[in-house]
Amino acid sequence: MTRITLCAAKGSSGVTTLACVLGAVWPSGRAVIVAECDPSGGDLAGRFGLSTRLGMTGLILSERHGAVNGSDYRAHIQQLPGGLDILVAPAGGDAATALDRELGASSSEIVSADCDLLADCGRLLPGAIGQEKMIRGADRVVLLICPEVAPITHARWAASKIRGLSSTRIGAVIVGTGAFKPIEVAEELDVDVLWTVPSDPRAALIACGATGTAKEFVRSKLVAFARQLVSALINGDPTNTSEGDGGVSPGPRVESELTIQSGHGLSTTPARETLERPRVSHG
Repeated sequence: MTRITLCAAKGSSGVTTLACVLGAVWPSGRAVIVAECDPSGGDLAGRFGLSTRLGMTGLILSERHGAVNGSDYRAHIQQLPGGLDILVAPAGGDAATALDRELGASSSEIVSADCDLLADCGRLLPGAIGQEKMIRGADRVVLLICPEVAPITHARWAASKIRGLSSTRIGAVIVGTGAFKPIEVAEELDVDVLWTVPSDPRAALIACGATGTAKEFVRSKLVAFARQLVSALINGDPTNTSEGDGGVSPGPRVESELTIQSGHGLSTTPARETLERPRVSHG
């Protein structure tokens, strides 16, 4: 069981997209769920036309009323088009804030011990007790950081907040370019810079539900980067503080242990590089 919480400070974006792409390349022998725990509201239901009646709200309310026992979370799961299991959050701010309070008061884990969890906590907010719970319970906290002056100021507050909740070392992912080099971000915020997200707008659009081919997505720099980041998170691989695209390059085929689990909204027939993997039981 691995619990990864992904979050960002004000001025840094891309948490939901990164969580989904990481879930897509999660090791094929391990069950994984992406859960939206953003107190500002979820994005996935709107992006992919999913129902908000199934997801985090129903799961947490069921737990509050004593209706959850062990693996009942499976009844609240939906899937992205390629097969990635997700728990969506409501899009509205008021509903999401209420869900955050319920999540913070909950005494149960979101998923069972035999399933890995990628918690999309969005932008860190003061007093978001559900968000804080996900940080406290994480094996690793990933903070997305834009290396510009203003976002770095907000990231300093975010890093301090995370340290007050968790003793785990913060792993930073650099998004975009700016005044600070990755090594300077690491020194300024006292974090481990895991990797820099490559500039790959086309693959990012596909990950968000735009039409594209399976081959195009599988061979993208974004997917190559995600494989390396997953390996760093699970296996503790060395961090990368290089500039630019973090040294990633698209591979011609997908043959590693970290295979694609989901097409994330691909609307065409998968190419020879298989997008879906054998389903893994959640308990």
